[in-house]
Amino acid sequence: MFFCAISGSPPTAPVVSKTSGTVYEKALIERYIEENGTDPISGEPLTKEDLIDVKAKPSTLPPRPANQTSIPALLTALQSEYDSIMLESLEIKKAFQNSRQELANALYREDAATRVIARLMKERDEARQALSSIQSTIGFQPTAAAEAPAEDVEMAPETQGALPEEVEAKVMETNQALSSGRKKRKPAPGYSKADQVKGFTQTSHVPSLHATKPAGITALDVAKDGNLVVTGGADKAVQIFDLEASKVLGTLKGHTKAITHVAFREKDGENKLAISASADKTVKIWGEEGGKWSNKGSLGGHKGEINGLALHPSNDYLAVGSSDSTWSLYDINTHEEISKYEAIKGIEGSFAYTSFAGHPDGVLFGGGTKDGNVRVWDVRQRNSLAATLESHPSKALTTLSFSENGYYLATGSSSEPSVKIFDLRKLDILSSWDLPSENAVSEVRFDPSAQFLSVSGTDLRVYANKTWDELLKFDDNAGVLTGARFVKNGGEIVLSGLDRTLRVLGTQA
Repeated sequence: MFFCAISGSPPTAPVVSKTSGTVYEKALIERYIEENGTDPISGEPLTKEDLIDVKAKPSTLPPRPANQTSIPALLTALQSEYDSIMLESLEIKKAFQNSRQELANALYREDAATRVIARLMKERDEARQALSSIQSTIGFQPTAAAEAPAEDVEMAPETQGALPEEVEAKVMETNQALSSGRKKRKPAPGYSKADQVKGFTQTSHVPSLHATKPAGITALDVAKDGNLVVTGGADKAVQIFDLEASKVLGTLKGHTKAITHVAFREKDGENKLAISASADKTVKIWGEEGGKWSNKGSLGGHKGEINGLALHPSNDYLAVGSSDSTWSLYDINTHEEISKYEAIKGIEGSFAYTSFAGHPDGVLFGGGTKDGNVRVWDVRQRNSLAATLESHPSKALTTLSFSENGYYLATGSSSEPSVKIFDLRKLDILSSWDLPSENAVSEVRFDPSAQFLSVSGTDLRVYANKTWDELLKFDDNAGVLTGARFVKNGGEIVLSGLDRTLRVLGTQA
């Protein structure tokens, strides 16, 4: 038995559509073709000539023409009305399906647009916060027009900071004290000038420090007096050396892998501390009592090599960067971790740190990553970055240094003989230059007066701040240089190298 695709009832005069092969009541489909000219099922063009009569057996004679006053006439009228209702119902169903689909598409587009707007607003607010943080830290004052608030919806700020209240208070107190005096900072009276640095030559050297296997001084720092030196070696040891007495005051053992960084902590009224970081994922703190140096504590909690140390200018806190994509802030006195900063979800690129440094005003910290970027953090925020600076694409950024005036950031990579200088007020590269292709870069470092930039590696090169002219080149070394420190009011430069030698450059008497 056939059923009409429009009315759902057995057709009196069944026909088949050539386009869709569907059975219809002839009167219904012909009326539909007259109004629409398409197949109601497939939507393809359809004419009455495309309808094929179905010759069903047994055949039945069509009913006699009905009289309008007879029951058959009423039935015919009702049938016509029913046919019209079926056609109208079909149109309503099709219109309903189209409207439903359009509504679903509109809702989907609205939801997607809402998500995009929310994400853009969040990124905008993070960018505003980062710019405001950097501007306040480096002392840059925006114009009144830039300070005018925009009339749009503001995202809710981060409700919980990364630091305990007392730590944040000390950080901001230090920041305000240092940043307020930045413009007044000038080199100390008698500090060496560029013409004097041009004439520096080697005045002394100390060979044969650390063990021969594996050989090399891998890390260097010098105390403010310019005499006491701390070195770290590939032999896993830390040494304290007195330059004037030319004597090793202590060889400190405890690390199980090569030393990556060392630093002195000097605070008024307290004994000096030496801090060492190692590829063994730990940081150790060493102190002196009765002329003897010994271990005072260890800082752990990282799953990768420690590739950077940054002392906070208050000298109470220590920032540590690791290859495990985290960095931590520690209390030097209690040896406890104050806060850990992890990779932020949704931000592309690596957070595995291959170098680390702190801004001189104590709020910003920068970590160089294995893919050549600098992640700049506001220590008060754990869920957002202050900025990301692209430095050496696809090259591990193995050294970086903030200038003492807080305006510049120097970066370098051991995989590429080039140096780049960023202007933190514009978050853009201010200057860059290439070294000879055979050169390796171990360290870039601004001097305490922010007048000079030293680049250690295959040789030592000293550049003048702002002009970036090369002032000094020293290459009378037998191994790659790993560090350089300006000491004694800029009158000397202490160098360390993989040839196990400390060298002192200065003016010949």
